[in-house]
Amino acid sequence: MSSNDGCIVARSKEVKDIGVPMSVPYFQVKDNLNKIGTKAFSSHFALYRDISRRVFAVMREELDEVEQYSVDEAFFAVEGNPEELAIRLKQTVEARVGIPVSVGIARTKTLAKYANLLAKKGSGTYHLTDNNWHELQVGTPLQSIWGVGGKTELTYKKHGILTASDLLKTDNGIINKLFGVAGSRLQAELSGQAVLKLGETKSEQKSIMSSRSFSKETEDMVVIKDAVAYHLRQALTNLRRIQCKTGLIRVHLLTSRHGDFLLRGGSAERCLSLPSNESRSLLAVANELIEEIYEPGVPYKKVGISLQNLFPDKVSQSTLFESNNDNDKSESWQAVDELISKLNQKGRDTILLGSRLKEGVWQAKKESRSPAYTTSWEDIAEVKA
Repeated sequence: MSSNDGCIVARSKEVKDIGVPMSVPYFQVKDNLNKIGTKAFSSHFALYRDISRRVFAVMREELDEVEQYSVDEAFFAVEGNPEELAIRLKQTVEARVGIPVSVGIARTKTLAKYANLLAKKGSGTYHLTDNNWHELQVGTPLQSIWGVGGKTELTYKKHGILTASDLLKTDNGIINKLFGVAGSRLQAELSGQAVLKLGETKSEQKSIMSSRSFSKETEDMVVIKDAVAYHLRQALTNLRRIQCKTGLIRVHLLTSRHGDFLLRGGSAERCLSLPSNESRSLLAVANELIEEIYEPGVPYKKVGISLQNLFPDKVSQSTLFESNNDNDKSESWQAVDELISKLNQKGRDTILLGSRLKEGVWQAKKESRSPAYTTSWEDIAEVKA
């Protein structure tokens, strides 16, 4: 379920098969799901990130080059026997991490994504050969192809292109005129021409955001600043992971969409004189921005942090007014951040900068959260003889 156990955002195959739609409010289907013995889980992002890290660690040991596309997807090149490699990789990940994975293999990234879709419906691995694809493309709806959805799908339908076969049979000049470079690239990928090279799929990240609704509304500035500190820590962890600094920080503080204070709240931002990923100075800026937005007596429901104008942390540009002393202070605090990060990795977030010990007040509902099997000593599964 989503934050505050509001909507269903991930479903097992069995739940999909009985017709439960994506994003339906949980309370609407709760009783019916309970009757048939379905188990619902609250969001547990720390657990998901840790499992993801473990899966990709195994993949990088087993494969020469891995392009991580998202928290649960990756592309890699195959040499030798593809079926043998797919089975070995699947079995190794499941044995060492304990989570099932599916592997799809084809000539291009787009076809490999479709092969992975077929793998999920079968044994967990699928090699989409040229012969297989020639037979399948006639009955493959274009909407099931990676990158086609929403308005794009409707535009294709408008021109009578409903299946992968339809797209492949259409003259490239027409495709280029109607859909531009994206259409030509899709047509090439579906024909077996690898246009999207390994490592070229993801564009540079433009921003990082961390935001969440409170379990209940609050007027308490201490509680709000505790949440701000939490979201900043999350955003900075991701910022450092991609080895970047931010040039602009934005804070938003919102009220409930269903109350009398709908039009209150808002956002505030500040451009930094120098890009930074240093906790102390950014937390001070975030707190100042919250104080600009905050109105006493207004019940707030949600707060969030957005880091924008990202720069590689190796790129550094001075200003006319910067002194060596400023540089020394910044480097000292970066060293402190690195030390705290290492300690938290060992102690599982035991040092929390900016915390006012109010997380239990504002954190989203998690009544059905699964145990932190891999991130908390207290939740490690016990085996008894």
